[in-house]
Amino acid sequence: MVNSPNLNRPKLIGIFGGTFDPIHLGHLQAMQMLGEQISFDVVHWVLSARPPHKDQTSAGIEHRFKMLQLAIKDLPNHIADDLEIKRSKQSYTFDTIEVFQDRYPGSQLCMIIGGDSLLSLPSWYRYKELVGMVNWIVMNRPGYPLDLPQELSQRIISSLNQLQNGITGKIWLFESSEFDISSTQLRDELADQSNDNLSKEFLPKAVFSYIREQQLYKIQRMKPEQIKDQVVDALEDIKGVDIRVIDITDISDFADFMVVASGTSDTHVKALARSASTSLRTQGVMPLNEDGADVGEWVLVDFGDVVLHVMRPEVREYYDLEKLWDKDVRELMKKHREEQDSA
Repeated sequence: MVNSPNLNRPKLIGIFGGTFDPIHLGHLQAMQMLGEQISFDVVHWVLSARPPHKDQTSAGIEHRFKMLQLAIKDLPNHIADDLEIKRSKQSYTFDTIEVFQDRYPGSQLCMIIGGDSLLSLPSWYRYKELVGMVNWIVMNRPGYPLDLPQELSQRIISSLNQLQNGITGKIWLFESSEFDISSTQLRDELADQSNDNLSKEFLPKAVFSYIREQQLYKIQRMKPEQIKDQVVDALEDIKGVDIRVIDITDISDFADFMVVASGTSDTHVKALARSASTSLRTQGVMPLNEDGADVGEWVLVDFGDVVLHVMRPEVREYYDLEKLWDKDVRELMKKHREEQDSA
């Protein structure tokens, strides 16, 4: 919570930045516990829309900001801040703090970050200036010691009163087990539409409902061409031999592509099939059928739109599957299908 302001001191402004992908109860509960110890006049939750230290996020900027608004809408003096969303260039914390200095002249600014962020602070843009511009509140997981360089460790304070004496550049460590929730783990579970246990437990109800309504974090259905390409990549990664892709879209009702490859031994054959299967499973494509993996001479993996055959060379030569799809056979099958369609 945020307490009523004391007119005898400068305003105390909390700035909590993050990708919030998604925002979860760990964020909210840790901030509530922090607010019970520090009398913030206002807390800005600043969405890191284009963070320089993140390669990508799993939900779009607009969705993440909407979830942030839903999560804190009933918290007095807590603001979902779109400052970095409106910024057209790459976003740096240094620029954000300058804006807050202009917004709240004479106020005490406190950046609220996690322990991992504190460890990476020396790599942030204009770090030498940045670290002294505000005070820093670090929400750290209990039992996670922070191995800090001397230039940061010497800034750590033990008393909250020191945050409000007008001197900036101080660091106060706030240990909270509530903060120990993995957004990555939440996103992984949200991708599995059949299992909501973890996400329901650790997400605000309104945020969970929004995610389901908008189908966020759901793995999108892959196109046949994408499945085929990923199968080939997986085979190439572990040295599949003589990989051949056969387009059977115009002559088959059961699949669009057949992929045939050879392995140098039973073990290699099984490893190739397993590599393709594992690669597709991570994208939400589950095999409809897997056959032959217990033997290893010939393993068939049916991905629906793509069927994979991995064989030892002598088995492949004997059955000569590619021959089944040569030009003459394809012409006969096309003619047969045309006759069926006309009938």
